[in-house]
Amino acid sequence: MKAFFLIFWITCSSLNGQFIELKNTTGTTIEARVLSFQNGKVKLQRNDGLTFVASISIFDSQSIEVIKQKVAEISESKKSQTVSSGPRAEKSKVSFSKMNEAVGQKLFVDTNLWDDTADEVGGRLNWPVESATTNSISCRLYAPSNYRFLGSRPYSAVFYGSTDNISSFSLVFANKGDCFAAGGVAEEHFKDGTVTNDPAELEKMIERDAEFITRKLDDILGPGKRQNFGQGSAKRKVTRWDWYDHSFLVSVAEGEFVSLSIDKIEVADKRGRQTKVADMHLRRVHEANVEKRDNGDVVILNIPMVDQGPKGYCVPATFERCMRYMEIPADMYLLAMAGNTGMGGGTVISTLVNAVQQEVWVAGRTLNTLNGFPTFKELEKYLKDGVPILWGMHSTQWFNDTANRRTSMRKASQPDMWRKIIEKADQKLEDLSSPQRGENLHICIIHGFNKTTQEIAFTDSWGPRFTERWISGKEAEHFSSGRCWVIEY
Repeated sequence: MKAFFLIFWITCSSLNGQFIELKNTTGTTIEARVLSFQNGKVKLQRNDGLTFVASISIFDSQSIEVIKQKVAEISESKKSQTVSSGPRAEKSKVSFSKMNEAVGQKLFVDTNLWDDTADEVGGRLNWPVESATTNSISCRLYAPSNYRFLGSRPYSAVFYGSTDNISSFSLVFANKGDCFAAGGVAEEHFKDGTVTNDPAELEKMIERDAEFITRKLDDILGPGKRQNFGQGSAKRKVTRWDWYDHSFLVSVAEGEFVSLSIDKIEVADKRGRQTKVADMHLRRVHEANVEKRDNGDVVILNIPMVDQGPKGYCVPATFERCMRYMEIPADMYLLAMAGNTGMGGGTVISTLVNAVQQEVWVAGRTLNTLNGFPTFKELEKYLKDGVPILWGMHSTQWFNDTANRRTSMRKASQPDMWRKIIEKADQKLEDLSSPQRGENLHICIIHGFNKTTQEIAFTDSWGPRFTERWISGKEAEHFSSGRCWVIEY
């Protein structure tokens, strides 16, 4: 249990006087905010919004009394808020069933979405799980043409949360990525498709969706208010409507997208500004994410998955994955806008990197560019510490077929025998032509290695099926496009 607290240790400042020091039975202390206590389990929240559940029996007697006292105070506070007057009390006149009618989906079962679990919300909405790590979860739907949310089709709809509750929603309606995606999903993305890339048509779609969504929210909650939201490349003007502890934020980026986010009132009041996470805490979390297997595989776990869908958003989606892993807020649609991504996809990496550098720096991290493909020793150095590497490469059919086949075959092989197979495969690289300039350009994440077999593990932004695949280190170098990036402490 001591290890549990080391992983989730963070020094928290007081938030409305509710952050307190708690001590477990072995003497280890944490500072956290008590959210609730039920069935012998206490829900705690860090100052960055992440929540965790622990059995109350792990705390000493004094901490248990403090927890119960705080839960009683929270209960009294909620009662007083219910009878209070003012603007928010007016919003409470709208029932959750009326909100569901306006939304067109069974989003709410009461007036508090934030204490629902991902399983509950995902089940109600029928949004599939996109990513599930030890401390985070996301469910994303690439909606069919007949799906409606606030009267319009969301091309991408995702919610985020912890293993215990929901923290935010992000829905993107008409946008230059999904509306003009020509390829298929996963490896099929690189096959040619047909689409009309008409900016004028996109602008009409954005205007139509923005007008429809805004009218729906105005009709049920009254006129929205304008405010700034986000920071860095994510900074934008939004129109805001509040209902109980929920803020509906609509953003319209000309020629890019119209989006809706649903956040807590507290987040909207802070205009989306995030609190920095201490390096010491993050290092401990990342070191704990490194799994060492009996066959010699060393793999970083718990990198969030982001499914780019049928559009060419591998660059913004992959950067979002690494940024979220480093606890830096990110969204692939906003990153695509920062990277001058074209209709249906295709990002100017240098432009995106410049934008990301600023956001990474604000969060207290550093984004470094690695020229050429790293040596195996350099890869080990980063991966052993739980730091993934963004890898620019050529995702050809030969490469994907080989990675799929190897990943399946290696499971039943002994490391020494498998090493001989890899050595023979590496010898055949001499007869394999190099990828053509610009051929199937892609970016993914190197997140593991095997020193005995000289292989690397990588993960693509194509959904849960592509969480972990393997290829030899020499083959990875052969298909590299010459650039890698790493977000460091």
